[in-house]
Order: sequence, then structure tokens, then C-alpha cells
Amino acid sequence: MINRPFFQFHIALILLFSLSGKGYGQTNANDSLDLVPLINKVIQAYPTVQEATEALTAADLKIALARSAYLPNAAISGSYAHIGPVPSLTVPNIGSFSLAPDNNINAALNINQAVTDFGKTKKNIEYEEKSKELTSLGIDQVRQKMSLAVIGCYYNLLYYQEAVAIKEEQLSTLREHLVNVEKKAETGSATQYEILSTKVRISTVESQKTDVVTALNLQNSYLNMLMGVPASAQHRVRKLLHADLIPFPEDSLIVQALNNRNELKMAEKKMMLSQAYQNLVKKHENPVLSAFASGGWKNGYIPELAKPKANYAIGLSLLIPIYDASRTDINTKLAGSAIRSNSYEIDLTKRTITNEVMESINALKAASSKSQLFEMQLSQAKKALELADLKFKSGTLTNLGLLDAENEVSESSLQLLKARIERVVIAYKLKAALGEKLY
Repeated sequence: MINRPFFQFHIALILLFSLSGKGYGQTNANDSLDLVPLINKVIQAYPTVQEATEALTAADLKIALARSAYLPNAAISGSYAHIGPVPSLTVPNIGSFSLAPDNNINAALNINQAVTDFGKTKKNIEYEEKSKELTSLGIDQVRQKMSLAVIGCYYNLLYYQEAVAIKEEQLSTLREHLVNVEKKAETGSATQYEILSTKVRISTVESQKTDVVTALNLQNSYLNMLMGVPASAQHRVRKLLHADLIPFPEDSLIVQALNNRNELKMAEKKMMLSQAYQNLVKKHENPVLSAFASGGWKNGYIPELAKPKANYAIGLSLLIPIYDASRTDINTKLAGSAIRSNSYEIDLTKRTITNEVMESINALKAASSKSQLFEMQLSQAKKALELADLKFKSGTLTNLGLLDAENEVSESSLQLLKARIERVVIAYKLKAALGEKLY
């Protein structure tokens, strides 16, 4: 015997929707926006995404800057100095002569090249490369969040534009009823109460339509903001309520989420970045061995002090840090503290992801059940309307009774649409909770 709750739960789990253009439901010739191109357009143009992309460019530049420590530094220097008094030397029986010219000129090409810093530059490059990996994951996270925002706005627009159509249909039906009731009132087969009641219903639906149109305009403005188009632009969206089903073994959903979610990858990457920084800090006490070379022209050489001559100098220099007031030790301890904090963040992220997956699963299960209930309710409302129409035609039901039956059909249609849209949106949220890209 089939366990019905378990069966429904399994069905709810597999209601994940593919973002491909195939498999979607009905469309309207007047529709202007499809979901996938809309997501792509927003992602390409939204400032937050562009800012994150620029951060990736900056990360590449930081890596290049770190690598530049392997390259030599070259500079041309020149100087002129007039000195006085000029140092001189007096030799008995010979006379006096200058030891330096009064006008000193020096021009040279100076080159410095680090021979080795014992791994300091290597660790710095590794640190910047891991920073870039974290930045790249951040871009994916921004794109995912923007995709969810677009999906939510898209389906809100769909609901409100369909709700407007339903309210317009209700108003059209009510106005027809009002005309018929007024004609019957002239012959005495209808009362003023029926006329007034119908007018009240029209007023109520018009008020409801106004609220729906206002909500539609607000969502339209939000979509314009996401797209970066003029605030006055108006849009319609396609009616996308069906897609290919992607089955997932329910016992592996959380494992899949933990393997795919960018949030966890970012937390783990932060841990690796903190470890790379700690390794870099430890290298700060390493010595640096450098080679230098300089060559050019200068005067001051005996015996022709004023005549510039070619000269050069080559050699090695060694810098050995001895005391830095415990800065390296303190920075190492700070890096260790950051590593421990990252481990706590990883644990918290895992718990959050697990909770999000379970919330989405339960919400999808509830949305599927509600959709089935409203389908049944709409079917019953339609049958009730058929019976009411027969009774009305036979004279055993008043106009108000028929209006009640018609209103139940309209409201049931609206509730069913809302439930179906809710199920689709929750399915996308579950897809995101599992770490699948929505863009």
C-alpha cells in the first residue's frame, strides 16, 4: 500500500524547474518579456554586478603587482651641485691643488634586482590569487541574488496582470447583470435591493482592481529599476507556469546543497585566505638579498677634476630584520584568530544552508498541496455555477445567488493562479538553495 504523505512529499521534492526556454506553458502574442533573457539583461547591466566584476579586474592587477617584485627596478638619476669652498691640498715646494671640482655633475643608470626574499613574494602572490578566487565567488553570489530578485518580480507581475484581467472580467459580468436586473425591475420581476446590491458589488470589484493595478505599477517600476530603463516603461510578461521536472534523490538534497552553495565555498575560501595571510606574515622576518648595478658619467676624478668620466658600480646587499617590536608575532596571532573565526563561519553556513533546504522543501510541499486544493475548489465552483445558472434560468434562484456563484469562480481562479505562481517561485528558491545557478 502506498504511503500517501510520503508520495506527496516525493512529488513536491521533484518540482524543480529548468531555466531553459523549452517546456514552458502558454504565451500571449502581446507578451513582451521572457524570464531567461530578462535575467541575463539585468545581470549584464545592474550596477552591483558591474561593481563586483570591476573588483575582479582589481584582483588581477593586485596579482600582477605582487609578481612585479620578481622584476628589476631601473632608474636614471642626474645631479648638479656647486660647492664652496672647494677642498684643496697644499704640498710644499709644489703648490696647492683642488681635491674636487666646484661644479659637480653626475648622471647614471641604476638597476636593483632582488635575488631572493626567501619565499616572501611567493606567499604574497598566493595570497592575492586566493583573494581573486574569493572575489570570483562573490560575483557568482551577486548574480544568483539578482536572479532571485528578477524571478520574484517577474512572477509578481504575472500574478497582478492576470489578476487585473480577472477583475475586468468580473466587472464585465457584473455590468451585464446590472443591465438585466434594471430591465427586470421595469417589469417588476426584480427589486431595487438587487439593483443596489449589484452596484455595491461593482464598486467593490472596482476598488479591488484599483489596488491590483497599483501593485502592478509598483512591480513594473521595480522591474524598470532592475533593467535600468525609464521608470515610465510598461511591460508584460509571459505566462510561464510549467517547466521540465528535474528529479533529485531526496536523501541527497542537503549533500548536494553543501557541495554546490557559493556561500559555503566563500566561507571555506576565507579560511584558506586567512591561512595564506598567516603564511605571508611569517615571511616578513625573512632576509632579502639584492643585486645592484650603476653606471654613468660624473666628474671629480684626479687629475682632470672638471672632465666627466664613465664609471660603474656593482654589488650585493643583504637586509636582515632583527627587531620589529613584535609586530610579526602579533600579526601572526591575529591571522590565527581570523582562521578560528572562519571555522565558526563555515559551521554556521552549513547549518543555515541545511535549514534553507528544509524550509524550501516544506514550503514546496505546502504549495503543491494548496495548488491541488484550489484546483479542486475551482472545479467545484464551476459546477456550482452551472447549477446556479440552471436554477436562475428556471426562476428558482435570484440574480444575487447567481452573482455569488460567479464570484466564487473568479476568486477560485485567482487563488489557483496565486498558488501555482507561489509553487513556481518556491521551486526556484529550492533550486537556489541546492546551489544551482539561476542565470
